[in-house]
Amino acid sequence: MLTLSGTQLSLKSLRVSVRQQLAGQDMSGQTAATDQAETGDKAKVLSVSGTIPFERQPDLSKLFELAGVKENDARQVYRISNRTAQALKIREVKFQGNIRGDEQESLRQWAVSFELVEHRSVPERVESREADKAASQQTVQGVETPSDQVTASADVPPETTVELTGFMGVLKRVDNALA
Repeated sequence: MLTLSGTQLSLKSLRVSVRQQLAGQDMSGQTAATDQAETGDKAKVLSVSGTIPFERQPDLSKLFELAGVKENDARQVYRISNRTAQALKIREVKFQGNIRGDEQESLRQWAVSFELVEHRSVPERVESREADKAASQQTVQGVETPSDQVTASADVPPETTVELTGFMGVLKRVDNALA
């Protein structure tokens, strides 16, 4: 059984499968290393399929109506009641991607399929409770630059300094005095 915010979707041969992308990024560069940067867990996606007999045409209409509902220019979020969703602690979902209703003339029914993506997932809620991490300033170790010189720009070779002259030198000294 599948219920979205109190509306029961009467699908025969209901099948619900779930997938989740565990995001990571390869850090090995051109080597054979297997290091990965953890880039977060993505929301779970429930893939739902089933059939609706031709004589229950209003059920097909209701399904497409639910999928099309928007609130404040965003897809409607539904509270879900389903065994698979409950096992994975998925409480809220919204429609995503394609919703299909294919006629099966020989069986006198529609084969329907759609996807529901988790809204406010457990990892997302945990992440929102964590304090923001401060960005750290990157520095080059062992290199000191005099106050009247600045490190290289895009058109100057690395590890060289450019001497500030004229107005730029004056501005640099004023900046240092104010700091």
